[in-house]
Amino acid sequence: MSKERTNIDWELAARVLSGEADEIDRGLLDQWLKADEANRSEWDRVVRSWNSGEDALMASEIDTSAAWNRVKRFTIDDKAIHVRRSANHRIGIISAVAASFVILLGLAWFVLFQDTGSSSSLIVSNSTREEMVLSDGSSITLNSGSSFSCQQPFNEEERTVELNGEGYFEVEGNKEWPFVIHTQQVTIRVTGTRFNVRAYPNIDVTEVAVLEGVVEVSLLSGGDLVELQKGQTALFDKNKGQLVVRQTTDPNLLSWLTKKIRFDEMSLGHVVETLERVYEVNIQLADQELANEQLTARFSDNSLDFVLEVVCTTFNLEAQREGETILLSRAPDNQ
Repeated sequence: MSKERTNIDWELAARVLSGEADEIDRGLLDQWLKADEANRSEWDRVVRSWNSGEDALMASEIDTSAAWNRVKRFTIDDKAIHVRRSANHRIGIISAVAASFVILLGLAWFVLFQDTGSSSSLIVSNSTREEMVLSDGSSITLNSGSSFSCQQPFNEEERTVELNGEGYFEVEGNKEWPFVIHTQQVTIRVTGTRFNVRAYPNIDVTEVAVLEGVVEVSLLSGGDLVELQKGQTALFDKNKGQLVVRQTTDPNLLSWLTKKIRFDEMSLGHVVETLERVYEVNIQLADQELANEQLTARFSDNSLDFVLEVVCTTFNLEAQREGETILLSRAPDNQ
């Protein structure tokens, strides 16, 4: 903690409160407390909350497992929101009535609680894939680069959430309690179903694909409402302002989630698009004629390097990394 900061270093606070802090940690805390009287007041508030179990203090697993175990005991209740993280992170269980500003350390995501009496705002912004279980039992898995927000617990009229990015939804069925998703371009209304929404602000097409149940999609700008059945996809082209419904034909719709990829005589151009989505990379073809090459292959939980090796071997290509971009080009003849 530096003198310029007046907010708490939550990782350090968790180590101190759980008894995991060393002399350096305690010295840093003492320096921060002496820097400003407001820091002392804020620390006293945190200590009171910790001792009473009213607030959730969250820290990463690294060097703070004891802190995590104590936090977990304080925050389990039957209105909790469960956030399941990737293998490198622990599960976060966040009380729906917490009134404190809560930060999970690291750059992957943050949760913000605002005191509104019996409900709180959940805001998740992530750089890795996350799964959450909401107060109604519905689950949402966010793809990377996505953000999600809602009030918890939901009100009695409807379950309303907002999404920017991509998410896979499994909504608990309740015909009397609709589940409504707002994106920047469309509104999605369901009562219980499984579906995938892709609505990144920087992508021209918003996509809603139904795997089970019935989903209603309408434009925020007005117009007709379309009803999607299992196996159908709604595509909204932002540039054309058109909403169309088609049969779902993409075998890799959920490959970003399952890591199972299937290519059946698929053009290399589409192969690249799929790999970019699944592995969160940027891939360029040095020669656009390569985009017309066709690949048939199956992959399951394979690394990107393995997949690229198969692609390069199949088409006599080489892969070169240039910064954050992977360039695929013809391999030189060895004559």
